[in-house]
Amino acid sequence: MESLIEALLNGLVLGLIYVAIAVGLTIVFGTLRLVNFAHGAFYAVGAYVGLVLAGRYGLLAAFVAAPIAVAAFAVLLDRLVLRFFYGKDATSQLLLTFGIALVVEEALRLIFGGTTQRYPVPDALAGSFALGPIQYPAYRLAFALGIIAMLLVVWLIIERTNYGLIVRAGIRDRIMVQLLGGNIRRASTIVFAIGAAIAGLVGAAASPIYSVNPTVGFSFLVPSFVVVVVGGLGSFWGAVLGGLLIGELQSVTTIVFPPASNVVIYLCMALVLLLRPQGLLGESEVIRQS
Repeated sequence: MESLIEALLNGLVLGLIYVAIAVGLTIVFGTLRLVNFAHGAFYAVGAYVGLVLAGRYGLLAAFVAAPIAVAAFAVLLDRLVLRFFYGKDATSQLLLTFGIALVVEEALRLIFGGTTQRYPVPDALAGSFALGPIQYPAYRLAFALGIIAMLLVVWLIIERTNYGLIVRAGIRDRIMVQLLGGNIRRASTIVFAIGAAIAGLVGAAASPIYSVNPTVGFSFLVPSFVVVVVGGLGSFWGAVLGGLLIGELQSVTTIVFPPASNVVIYLCMALVLLLRPQGLLGESEVIRQS
């Protein structure tokens, strides 16, 4: 029972990471129709920014600087490269963003080396809390609560601001939004930066738990794409549901039959695609593109 409870809590933490990355992926795809394989690179860049700053200025400075640095990097990519591929076929976008991710990975390897690194948990969160019959690390609990709070803020931005209204309308019908005078391009750039900032912040915050290496972006990116497919493209709550489901499946399978822990998520995706191709909370109608 203790092992099961711990696995469920670990699955919650892992699932929240997938959710945070998948939210950025699904919103960017919904508004810009961009298949962004470079999103994992934002996580990796945030992790390394956090690694550098945490050792010199403390964890709080790392958590502030990482999302800002990654958002700036994302906007630069958007302005210089990605904007020319909006509206292109998915294959071109995939190859471009995959190439960007590889360049970022090799640049990180060149600068920081290929070894796995980890920065220590702050002293204030180095202990553990009693949760029923188990003792669970305090940092993991604080991390989970922080991700939940961040996701609520993102939801409020999407649901309660004018930019969020344009983004939500743009997911359904970009052409109509543009005809009505909505500046979906500017709103999309802001959302793109927010999605990248989330990935960067999560990368910095998760590194004391999962460590840092140049390939860490791909390690979380592929399951996050599975989350997007399972939850439904363009659906915020679909990303939340899919991320938690995939995280729990992966974690529980690890204690039941470890060799299947990385296979079960793809079986889940295949089952969802067979029974509900639009995803668990995705919409069945065709989304109009510009």
